[in-house]
Amino acid sequence: MMALNSDSSMGISDPQCTSKPVVAHIELNCSEPVTQQLDCQLKTLQITVLLAPSGTGKSSLFNAIAGVAPASGGLKVTGQQQLGMPAHKRRIAYVTQSPLLFDHLSIAALLKLVAKQQAQPFDISWAIDPLGLTDKLVYRAHQLSGGQCQRVALLLAMIKGAPLLLLDEVLTGLDQLNKQACIGVIKDYLCKVQGAALLACHQLDDVLALADSCLLQHTINNSTQWQMFPVDEGVERYQQQLLESQSSENIQGSQFTSMFYGQVHAHFPALGLTEYHVGGQRCFAAYNSEHQIGRLQPLILKANRLGLSKIALPESSFVNQLKVRITAFYPVNMGKEQGMLVKVRLANSEQDGVHKPASLHVWITRLSFNQLQPKLDETWFLIGKADALHG
Repeated sequence: MMALNSDSSMGISDPQCTSKPVVAHIELNCSEPVTQQLDCQLKTLQITVLLAPSGTGKSSLFNAIAGVAPASGGLKVTGQQQLGMPAHKRRIAYVTQSPLLFDHLSIAALLKLVAKQQAQPFDISWAIDPLGLTDKLVYRAHQLSGGQCQRVALLLAMIKGAPLLLLDEVLTGLDQLNKQACIGVIKDYLCKVQGAALLACHQLDDVLALADSCLLQHTINNSTQWQMFPVDEGVERYQQQLLESQSSENIQGSQFTSMFYGQVHAHFPALGLTEYHVGGQRCFAAYNSEHQIGRLQPLILKANRLGLSKIALPESSFVNQLKVRITAFYPVNMGKEQGMLVKVRLANSEQDGVHKPASLHVWITRLSFNQLQPKLDETWFLIGKADALHG
């Protein structure tokens, strides 16, 4: 499980989000390689993720927004129409999935070259150290790892200072520490330029850590349309789409991530733990001093880090035991190991009266499922150690 920082919008930490200025108004129609439509507004500091399987047109849609693929309709950024303008003049910065960096220049020289091409280059010096690139400026692209190249590409895009940032799998290949640094830089950039971002990402825990809204696909008259949801609802709907549209051979238990909300109750720095209360139940996560006592925080858990028990276990080692009700079963594998994805709802999880009862997933092996024989509507205990809920 993982606790998110309250600075993320998430629909709960910024109740005035609806009153923020609109950064981009997108009404695009694309026909290649798939017919799709996007109609949405992005507001200041809003980060929206496109959730869809590979090969469904996310990169093509980004190319159309950036101006490197044809599209019709309308695309306004800070009130200025962008369609019809060449890509380099659009108020849009684009980090592609596979950035091409000039290998004959050092990273420092490449940054200077791109800055010279801008009428008013945006100062990105503040972002170099957080991205772990200070000692890499003398290197050339072929001397960097894939993750380092991706972070250099983010720097190059930010030099443009554009208020709309497109990020195509920018977090792929990064370890957890570098992901957190990258997320921090993206959010700081949006604050500095009063911008918004569109993100393509397959790791749902990254989505929940970075985004505050999701765009999901649905088909009408053979045309793919994108619909926006709050991030928690969007992730839950997307995972349900995966379960309903694909066989168990095509999805893995490690893909499933759930979110619920807990009220911060107490900090235990000496133990490295923070205690949260969820609908009258308590759970522990890694210590996070930024989480204020009494505040509601979004919490994340991964299906493959949990277990089920029919009875409560003796208290030991800060094991989290959350009472849940079983709502559904799905055959889902983990690698070559057969298993079952068990869908549950937290008991008494109405919480603060704002959020609906949380729907969560836990993955167990087929052998465990056959031994435990859980049944629909039964009450069980969701088991996870404190280190499964990260702060």
